[in-house]
Amino acid sequence: MGISTSKININTVNLRAILSHNNKSVITGTAGAGKSILLKYLLIDALKEKKQVPVFIELRHEDGTEMSLMDSVSSNLECFGLNLGQKYIEKAFRTGQFILFLDGLDEVNSEKREQIVNELDEICKEYPLTSVLITSRPDGYLAELQNFTIYKTQPLSKDQSMLLVDKLPADELIKTKFVGDLESGLYEEHTSFLSNPLLLTIMLLTYGYSTEIPNKRTVFYNQAFEALFQRHDTMKGAYKRRRETSLDIQDFGKILSVFCIQTYDDGKVQFSKQEALKYLDKAKELINIDFDSDNYLNDLVQSVCIIVEDGLFLTFSHRSFQEYFTALFITNADSKMKQRLLEKYRAEIIDDNVYELCHEMDAEFIEYDVIYPFLLKLFEDLKIKKNIGITHYARYIKLMWTRIYFRDSLVFGTINRSGDTNRVIRYIYNYIAKDSDREGSARGTGKSHYLEELKKESKELKTEIIFPINELNSKHPLVIELYKGGNYLSVKTLRIMMKVKKELELKKLNRTQKLEEFLFNK
Repeated sequence: MGISTSKININTVNLRAILSHNNKSVITGTAGAGKSILLKYLLIDALKEKKQVPVFIELRHEDGTEMSLMDSVSSNLECFGLNLGQKYIEKAFRTGQFILFLDGLDEVNSEKREQIVNELDEICKEYPLTSVLITSRPDGYLAELQNFTIYKTQPLSKDQSMLLVDKLPADELIKTKFVGDLESGLYEEHTSFLSNPLLLTIMLLTYGYSTEIPNKRTVFYNQAFEALFQRHDTMKGAYKRRRETSLDIQDFGKILSVFCIQTYDDGKVQFSKQEALKYLDKAKELINIDFDSDNYLNDLVQSVCIIVEDGLFLTFSHRSFQEYFTALFITNADSKMKQRLLEKYRAEIIDDNVYELCHEMDAEFIEYDVIYPFLLKLFEDLKIKKNIGITHYARYIKLMWTRIYFRDSLVFGTINRSGDTNRVIRYIYNYIAKDSDREGSARGTGKSHYLEELKKESKELKTEIIFPINELNSKHPLVIELYKGGNYLSVKTLRIMMKVKKELELKKLNRTQKLEEFLFNK
């Protein structure tokens, strides 16, 4: 697996290569991209290098605690019998003796995430020699980490995919056939699945049951669940796992979806056994299915393996399973409840896959009952009736960002967190707008002399040039030049939103007319 930025490309990832560019970096990637495995690999690399003391912290353990990062480091060291005291820990930080590995920034709630980002900013200022490596799904908070290099994980190539399959503990005959199919066109046909380490691994599991690879991620997760539920254990020969419950796959899945919506609502991917049993007992109250909670939990862990033991706690084998079954619960709810749940979780629309999975399962509801009303309100708030002018654009940027700033020859916007307008627009931009409409860099600034000078100045001075939103209006030169550009920060995005709105209106009208003709005008 490789990682890259717009300027740096590391094909063979190792600690030395990353630290040679910056001792503070974030590795981002989508679900199943292998971020946590990569961070653990880099931890082993640090142990071999013996230059800094590595401290590995899974940030999900920090959720709901009052502990600071420094407290967590102290606690982590004490677990290994190193009671150094705060004075010596601070001295070690100051002289660069530590390298922090922080896994899963996106897995903590937004309030805790903001606290951690602020602490990291302080650590960067106070202890510049301390190395910090973080993993996260793409997140708006990452732009606040000003001293960090933000890497993206690169998808697996065909050769890398085949190499990974060869290393997995699966039936050799299935692996041989799977690799053969990868070589003869399967990889090119389903690159989006087969270039992702997690999805590739699960696909190998399902391959013994069906050699047909689905195009939709939701169908894929359904197949994966069926394989896990019914499997003769592809990884361990022909042994059939026994289950303690007598539930069929449909009822088992219904209970799991209720379990997942509860844990998702509480922001938990990790929980104690007692917490898990409480969620299952609650599920009994919500659905009319009789089952023993202890037996069901044992099946989740031992037979179906959607939940795994993690020390004294339980956690999802992968967070994406929680998201899939949460989306399944939402799409199976009645229209009113579906609307309320989607509105409740709208702030997470970009941070996880729930909305995207709901969109796959029920595109009409997402587009007509969620996205379209949002766009109507957006244009009403901006007072747009037909054409989009610079006055509308000035109102728009105040909804979207709290400041516009230039750093290291790039232009950024700090997300306005008082509302979720920015997040929904990003979702529409990424998942609903057509690829042809989005062409062009999201951070490019066009050929404006004014903007090019600001970019140049930010690079030469090695500092940020900040424009607070409350100082910007339709006559400000920055607003005028951004308005004319063709990037995500420009009026182009607002025009894409208008185009999506019109396309949804036309699509709905055409569908209604066709239904009328089919049902009533035969």
